[in-house]
Amino acid sequence: MKKHYDALMENPRIIVPTDFSELSYTAFSNADYMAELLDGSVVPLHVYHVEKDKASFPVAPTTQPKVEEFEEKLEKIASEYISEDRMDPVVVKKGKPWKVIVKESGAADMLVMSTHGRSGFSRLFIGAVAERVVRFSKAPVLLVEKESNIRPLKKVLLTTDFSDNSLSAFDYARSIVKKTQADIHLVHLISMQQFKKMTAFENQIAVIQERLNDWVDEYLADIRPRITAEALPVNSSVHEAIVHLTEQKKYNLVIMSTLGHSGLEYLRLGSTASNVLRLVKTAVLSINPKMQDDISKEVW
Repeated sequence: MKKHYDALMENPRIIVPTDFSELSYTAFSNADYMAELLDGSVVPLHVYHVEKDKASFPVAPTTQPKVEEFEEKLEKIASEYISEDRMDPVVVKKGKPWKVIVKESGAADMLVMSTHGRSGFSRLFIGAVAERVVRFSKAPVLLVEKESNIRPLKKVLLTTDFSDNSLSAFDYARSIVKKTQADIHLVHLISMQQFKKMTAFENQIAVIQERLNDWVDEYLADIRPRITAEALPVNSSVHEAIVHLTEQKKYNLVIMSTLGHSGLEYLRLGSTASNVLRLVKTAVLSINPKMQDDISKEVW
């Protein structure tokens, strides 16, 4: 078994990308709250993308945006949501939004962003920028939307499929719990469809529950009093069960790895994680186990 590593969220640098849409501003207040809890700072980020004119005939030159104007607007808006003593100087960059955000994530301890920007849509169709950032970010990504409510942070859902990849979320959960004294509900979801007989299922669930308790003792022993660990049977898909839990239990936050046993290296976003991000209304802190790997040139 791979030993867990320490991912201490001490004085984190939290980057918050925005496209100046009302939807994206939700991230500012949530980031400020995380910075308050973890003694961190918030960096507002805007990425502007100038489309090249591909017309074959002469056209009048368009007015290019000025960085100073973006910086002034970003500082004004961000200061409405972020405490002055927690806000770092704003950052404005030119380029493709998701590429710049991923690059900037290398100097961050966390990203906080909304699931959508100007394009809107429902969370069922998670924004292209958000999904790519989650896949390739070098830092954990906290995805929020209007329904998300992490203040005050009291109840956290933490998931595991007993893969080494899922362990990557444990240390972040520990850091947050130590700062907030929130309670963690650690779950391993078991599909009943894989068992032909009920007796086989009943025997197996006891074994799995014991294994889950062992994982808590090995990887989360220092916050054991704040953890309820359960192996839960599900008749539906795993992601549907997670969505149901968030609706039933009213967690403030879901913490999960973007990859499990079946994660693909290239896509870097497992099907369960992808569906959870699309469907839950709770804030989700996603941790990419491959976040320190170099991104293939083909992706860029």
